Amino acid sequence: MKIFYTDRKTGIVKLKVENLDDLWYLSSVLAAGDLVKTKTDRRIKAKDDMAREKSSRVKVNMGIRLEKVEFSSISDTLRITGVIEEGPEDLVPMGSHHTFNVVEGTTIKIQRGGWSKLDLNRLRDAEKASVRPKLLIAIIDEGDANFGLVRESKIQHYDLSELIGGKYETKGREKRKEEFYQHTSKFIIDTEKREKISTIIIAGAGFEPENFFRFMKEKHPELNDRLVLEHIGSHGANGINEVMKRDAVKKISSDISSARDIRLLDKLLAEIGRDTGLAVYGLDEVEQAANIGAIDTLLACDNLFLEHRGRVEPMIKAVESTKGKFHLMNHEEEAGKQLHSLGGIGAVLRFKMQ
Repeated sequence: MKIFYTDRKTGIVKLKVENLDDLWYLSSVLAAGDLVKTKTDRRIKAKDDMAREKSSRVKVNMGIRLEKVEFSSISDTLRITGVIEEGPEDLVPMGSHHTFNVVEGTTIKIQRGGWSKLDLNRLRDAEKASVRPKLLIAIIDEGDANFGLVRESKIQHYDLSELIGGKYETKGREKRKEEFYQHTSKFIIDTEKREKISTIIIAGAGFEPENFFRFMKEKHPELNDRLVLEHIGSHGANGINEVMKRDAVKKISSDISSARDIRLLDKLLAEIGRDTGLAVYGLDEVEQAANIGAIDTLLACDNLFLEHRGRVEPMIKAVESTKGKFHLMNHEEEAGKQLHSLGGIGAVLRFKMQ
């Protein structure tokens, strides 16, 4: 995300969406009542001399009073809907509803009566995240490669599968295996060029990960300082989750939001499992803990935050006023789904509640 300016006097923030993660950050900042302005497509109807209706799409500058925000990290879409308040009156009917589809490259202005410290910090986090390196995990098996691109908002999954034949199908097997390695390495190279990748982790069970690791070091020596080999017992998406929980990987990915999701949720679940009294979940219990300054780390799903913003924001302020931490989680990711099953909000405490 690129923030052009923040004008406290007028309450206007102008920014540009630069990547998919920005859509997730933005979805948790936008609120009902905001005046959102951008350039958008509008279908305009006209009549020609033969009185037949025609229509065309034109670019117009428009402002809507925000009513609804819809974000999906699965389809990577952010839709914001509201009532038109600004725009060329000869082209757009004031007071009618319109939806902006916010995508990479969209520049918008957001105007509101006052900006909270929480929302401004969220925008600054998005700006910092835009230049933060990502992590690529490749789980390698015989003819199968499962990739996890660890972004801020989620772990993006990709799969590659090729039939190379069993160990007794010796004819042409080595050639097919070589081709599989080439296709797998091409995906890694293409992703590395497109994204800002700091570390590429090759992992899996058995000998295949090590074989492919050697192939990568030999064929692509320019990546040697970024290649890491991890031996695990799982395959596919489970393998990616296992890698994410390794201590070495936790250190590498400590600044990436989706990686923190996994670590922080594991800590919450561990406290719940041990019945230490140092964990609470559900809106009511978490609110009580926040009110007495008991929370060390507060976790909330993004969808719960949007639905109960009026209750959650005071909790966040209370937690941060006592030097606690707040972390927002994507409810469509695995860790977020687990938190959602606990009521969408939970907290690790610094002391037990009476």
